[in-house]
Amino acid sequence: MGKVLTAIIAEEISNVVEKEGLLPMNHFSGRPGCTTTDTVHLLIHHIKDAWCRGKVASILFLDVKGAFPNAVTERVIHNLKRRGIPSRHVKYVANLLDRWLTQLKFDDYLSQPMTINNGIGQGDPLSMILYIIYNADLIEIAEGNQEESLGYVDDAIVIAEGENFHDTTSKIEDIMNRQGGAFDWSLQHNSNFENSKLTIMHAAQKRHKNKRTVRLPRPVLKLRGTEIKEVNSYKYLEIHVDYKLGWDIQSQNCTTHATKYLLAYR
Repeated sequence: MGKVLTAIIAEEISNVVEKEGLLPMNHFSGRPGCTTTDTVHLLIHHIKDAWCRGKVASILFLDVKGAFPNAVTERVIHNLKRRGIPSRHVKYVANLLDRWLTQLKFDDYLSQPMTINNGIGQGDPLSMILYIIYNADLIEIAEGNQEESLGYVDDAIVIAEGENFHDTTSKIEDIMNRQGGAFDWSLQHNSNFENSKLTIMHAAQKRHKNKRTVRLPRPVLKLRGTEIKEVNSYKYLEIHVDYKLGWDIQSQNCTTHATKYLLAYR
């Protein structure tokens, strides 16, 4: 009965969110009619729009450590209220997340019950809608036409457009470090970024010089003393996106999987 009631509350909150427009439109997953391909299509749209204007784009792929377990209950309730979720639903969520206990068990040892102060239960019918409300502020950190951010649950992206990659790198540093930026959100929501896993990709069309293809200079991005890894291709939501949008790696990957399945069927 608990699962049934929780599923009903989750659907009611979702209906309110969609009807009243309480979440940013670039925040996907856990919402009716939204899929992984919507997120990837929007990412490609922003990159190609920059190219059409004769500019380049840099994309920072963010990685949040322990997204669901580290969610702070007080902040969850605060964000629900601030987004305008009905008070009866907020009260239900507050009661649901209160007084959680857990035990550690291994071999013949069983610990005493321990109180858990934080966390959204993964797999619970409410977990998805609660988390996308919890991290919606992160998806709204972009300011202006040359900045954008996208989110699919805890997989967030920051996109910057500029004349060159020095310009875009500087904008991404500002998005991350400024007041009210990504690192401020991380601190307020107990959601640390795994800096060693952050990845940046610089996307530009081919440039020809003396009949030879060249790439624009790409400066190093450093965040909080950590040099961010640069890649030519990134596997985002199980789709390989490359800096030229050529889809060669994705095509090879699909061919490999298709061949594997065909051989299995044979």
